Amino acid sequence: MAGAGHYLGFVLIGRLVQGIGASMTMANSYAIVTDIFPANQLGRAFGIEGIFISLGALAGPGMGGIILANLPWGYIFWINLPLGLVCLIVGSITYPKQMKSKKQKIDWYGAITLGLAAVSLYILTMQINASFVRMTALLIIFFGCGWWFITVERKALRPLLNLTIFQNAVFSKSIIIAFISFIVSYFFTILAPLYLQLVLNYSTQFTGLLLMIAPLISIFASPIAGYVSDRYNQKVEMTVGMVILIVAQLGLLFLTRRFEPYYFIAISALISIGTVTFGTPNNVLVMQSVPDKLRAMAGSTNSLVREFGLVLGTTISTLIFYRVLSLVGHQTVSTAIGVPITAIMTAQRWTYAVGLLLLLVALLIIIHAIRKGLRK
Repeated sequence: MAGAGHYLGFVLIGRLVQGIGASMTMANSYAIVTDIFPANQLGRAFGIEGIFISLGALAGPGMGGIILANLPWGYIFWINLPLGLVCLIVGSITYPKQMKSKKQKIDWYGAITLGLAAVSLYILTMQINASFVRMTALLIIFFGCGWWFITVERKALRPLLNLTIFQNAVFSKSIIIAFISFIVSYFFTILAPLYLQLVLNYSTQFTGLLLMIAPLISIFASPIAGYVSDRYNQKVEMTVGMVILIVAQLGLLFLTRRFEPYYFIAISALISIGTVTFGTPNNVLVMQSVPDKLRAMAGSTNSLVREFGLVLGTTISTLIFYRVLSLVGHQTVSTAIGVPITAIMTAQRWTYAVGLLLLLVALLIIIHAIRKGLRK
């Protein structure tokens, strides 16, 4: 549908349908893996899943570039048809056939209220340079929609999001920590290309190669992290991963254009290793902390906070970065192109400093959870 569209509106509708399908896949992947593999192999299973996620991150930009360079732009969407067909065939062959589920009614009221909250958040992200009054009004609308959604779900017989799942302390803390890590991870995703192209003046091609380092390292690090998760204390592994992420975040504060691109490569490697070392055992804890009947709910919640973290991380990093640029330049700035390098570096450091504070909060939550577990 998106590939056949000749108008922006038609393409956006197609992308909306794609997003719904992708959310269904992502929401159920954690639950399917947890149901298929025994508890003592779950870390390795998530580690192997991480390999394919990293392969997708590597292959996607490369395939997209080849398609756009040789074929009309619509084929960037058409390529999903044969790939999706292969996935359907493989899934129908490999998934267990004895697994049955009861048909349940969809909580449409909850879905509508959640949709309104998502739309209000989207509008909010599009108005980051708006006046204080408009931003405040949009924030009130967003939190109002969120409060409405929670109120609806508390009263629903079959809620879209079963809020009782958050009464589980292990699940709640693991989800909160994951949410913080997702937010901070997108600080680097947003700012790294600006640093490479506008500060270091690297070409688009070389920038793309450097940005592929993190997923490439994840391919090798994910199964190792999964193996460690199955054999040792998962909370300790999470702590080690978070410490690595904090060290990497500190390294981002000291980007000075010296020793490049080797310094950037080292930081990318640390971020990749820290992410899988933290993320794999965290996923195991999230899925094993809930009863079997709530696994799908736990997996979908994990996917929800990841996507919410993407949006919030993008919004917060962009807001801080351009607000600092505006303060340094004494005028409203909406693009980093043409801005002095010193201003870009200053805005970058302030943004990464906020990310560092968030990661420190996540580390404190992990340490508190470990200490509380030892006292029991």
